[in-house]
Amino acid sequence: MDILSEMPKFPERQSSLIKKAEDTETDTADQSAIKLRAQQQNSNALVVTDQHHANGTPPVNQLGPVKVPSTSNVDCDSVDQREAQSNGTLTIVDPQPPSSASPDLLGDLLSPLAIEGPHSAENQSNHSLSAGVEGAAIVEEALALAPIEEQMNTIQPIGSIAERFHALCFKDSGVLYEDPYIQIGSKADWRAHHGRLVLFLGNKNTAPLASVQAIILSPSHLRTELSLVPETIPPRAQVQCPLEVVNLRPSRDVAVLDFSYKFGTHLVNVKLRLPAVLNKFFQPITVAAEEFFPQWRSLSGPPLKLQEVVRGVRPMALLEMANLFNSFQLIVCPGLDPNPNNLVASTTFYSESTRAMLCLVRIETDPADRTQLRMTVASGDPALTFELKEFVKEQLVSIPTAARAAAPPVPPQPQPTSPPPPTSDPGALLAGLL
Repeated sequence: MDILSEMPKFPERQSSLIKKAEDTETDTADQSAIKLRAQQQNSNALVVTDQHHANGTPPVNQLGPVKVPSTSNVDCDSVDQREAQSNGTLTIVDPQPPSSASPDLLGDLLSPLAIEGPHSAENQSNHSLSAGVEGAAIVEEALALAPIEEQMNTIQPIGSIAERFHALCFKDSGVLYEDPYIQIGSKADWRAHHGRLVLFLGNKNTAPLASVQAIILSPSHLRTELSLVPETIPPRAQVQCPLEVVNLRPSRDVAVLDFSYKFGTHLVNVKLRLPAVLNKFFQPITVAAEEFFPQWRSLSGPPLKLQEVVRGVRPMALLEMANLFNSFQLIVCPGLDPNPNNLVASTTFYSESTRAMLCLVRIETDPADRTQLRMTVASGDPALTFELKEFVKEQLVSIPTAARAAAPPVPPQPQPTSPPPPTSDPGALLAGLL
């Protein structure tokens, strides 16, 4: 080592105060950067961003609030998501790559989660609809569980349907059914075993009746044919629907009209008995003694001649009973029975199987007890004899239709014997033949 060589130049000595100031400034900048980064990570602020597109033309109203994420606090994200769902729809979007024309300086700082603002009215209504699907389904299930009887027939008829039917059994025209919206009338014409019954459907309101349907539920002994019924009845209008009826054989069963219509929200369905009953095929005839007794004698016993003691009869005078018989086409024949407490009646029944057949009836009453009587019915057909006996008994006792007898005829009760009467007395002839 050459101790005589020139000493190298030393770097210029800096002031210790300046160096200390520079170190303090560096530490302060680092701390400020760390503090800023921590504030950004814990921030829950919404930042409005302008989303750029590839074509460089931003659409109108494309600004949307974006949530600054927190990578260290998961609970805050969950709370923010719930708040976002309460105000709109939470949607996951893919991060857009930075555009060369306009770099996204916030791309590294923002999370891909974005909160969209409130949607249009259509989207809001769809959201409300989806939220209420379950409640609507519950309501529909409750309505479906309601019985049909509770959903329909909330309209009450005007007057008694049973009384209207009973009245039409003894006359040929009248009202069959009526409610606040419609009136159904009936007018009939009967000839032998044929009948023509016209139904009058009258709309009583200023609005049309829709979904009108009429179906005839016909028993086996009747052949019916109903004309076409219009589906709609105009306001304040009346529609006529002819019904053709053919009686095939004797029976007390009745045809039923299944009628329904709709008025507004009301659906009405009623089942009405039609007055095509047994006595509609009667033709009253007055029989003289010369015709009555030979016919009565030829019908010797059951099943062509049936006798029954009827109890529980409605108390009525003999004249009132005669008028009742005349009302359902059984004509009382005076002079055939000299006993003033007895009645003799006759009629002709028409059907396709029996044609014209004479029917004879004798009623013996007890003046001391008007609640019982003895009834004898005779005809040339066993079924006709039984049906006629039960029909007359129903009129005298007022037995409900559902409880009427439908069993085959029972053998007649033992008849009291009497000495042979003189042949010149009609009353004695009747007593002897019985």
